[in-house]
Amino acid sequence: MGVRLDRLDSYLTRFEATVTGAEPGDGGTWVRLDRSAFYPTAGGQPHDTGVLAGRRVLDVADRDGEVWHLLEPGDAPRVGDTVVGEVDWERRYAHMQRHTAQHMLSQAFVRVGASRGAEADGVPGYHTRAVSMRGPDCTVDLTGDPDEEALAAAEEEVNRAARRALPVMAFEVPEERLSAYSLRRPPKVKGLVRLVAVGDYDLVACGGTHLRSSAEALPVKVLGLERVRGGLTRVTFRAGAEAVSDHALKHAVSKEISALLSAPPAEHAERVRALQGRVTELELELRRARARHASGLAAELLRAAGSSLPGGARLLTHALDAEDEPLLEPLVDRLQDEPGCVSLLACRAGAGARLAFLAGPGAGVDVRPALSAALAVLGGRGGGRPDRAQGAAQDASGLDEALAAAVAALTG
Repeated sequence: MGVRLDRLDSYLTRFEATVTGAEPGDGGTWVRLDRSAFYPTAGGQPHDTGVLAGRRVLDVADRDGEVWHLLEPGDAPRVGDTVVGEVDWERRYAHMQRHTAQHMLSQAFVRVGASRGAEADGVPGYHTRAVSMRGPDCTVDLTGDPDEEALAAAEEEVNRAARRALPVMAFEVPEERLSAYSLRRPPKVKGLVRLVAVGDYDLVACGGTHLRSSAEALPVKVLGLERVRGGLTRVTFRAGAEAVSDHALKHAVSKEISALLSAPPAEHAERVRALQGRVTELELELRRARARHASGLAAELLRAAGSSLPGGARLLTHALDAEDEPLLEPLVDRLQDEPGCVSLLACRAGAGARLAFLAGPGAGVDVRPALSAALAVLGGRGGGRPDRAQGAAQDASGLDEALAAAVAALTG
């Protein structure tokens, strides 16, 4: 079994090793070493990346206790070769900040939950059941239904503890001696168990990479919560540099919004609610204006509708320009109720076209054949009821010809 250098020193990024195995894989070559500082995906923490034997490391996996490295396509090292590996430090350090912060935040929720009377399986506190650290926005799934007030208390608690610059230490303990340690949760492994202690604040079994001091995880920022399956609450957080970058982005956005609204951040929500109310009012006024416009246009079209269809129904056709597209819907609503009238409406929409063919009460006409004839010309698609059929096409260049085909389909 190869030596796990990452477990001995999380800050080690460059090392030499001997290749003990190599085999082809999807997208490259899998390589095993006698010693490795690359962390394989496990425990909610993503794998390291970097360079090994001059090739990029795309993936790192643990197979029955052996660490395998997927190298990009190219000349791969052979068994027996001495190679140099270099871990991507920026990615590794981000994982260290996330993971150490997660340990401390989980402990903070235990303490906050205990103070609020929450418990799980008879044990006080909000307890972590699952974690994910696949990206800057990390999550912990908690028992006990914590609310926003609990989140604020946990954030204050974890940052207060982190500011103590507690030493973070990893050590191994035989399984039979675990009862001598007060662990936050039972270990999931047997035999020799690796424990990670954050000073006197938190102690738990873990195989991940961690910081030397809790202060390096600062700041820890709780971003929000959501209810998930199993009666758990998923809490999202950021830590360290990723929390700082998140704050910088939000500060820049807040500053710009302050300038646009001429208001400080504390008044943003009130100003936006007022704007939303005004927008709703204006949208209602606009819909009413369009309905009035459509009603007037419908009256003009009805006065011009002269030719009669078999059975006596009146027929009108009209194509709206692209700038008048918002009038199509209210015009359809108005003419749909016009007794004894068949309306063939069209509208240019960018380079395309929309069609709406209607038969009012008592018209006795099925407009679907007319729509099929028009769409055959335009190369579009559509469908509907006998009294209301609609369609669309991506090319409106033949719209006049399409309307003529629709009229011919009704008049025979």
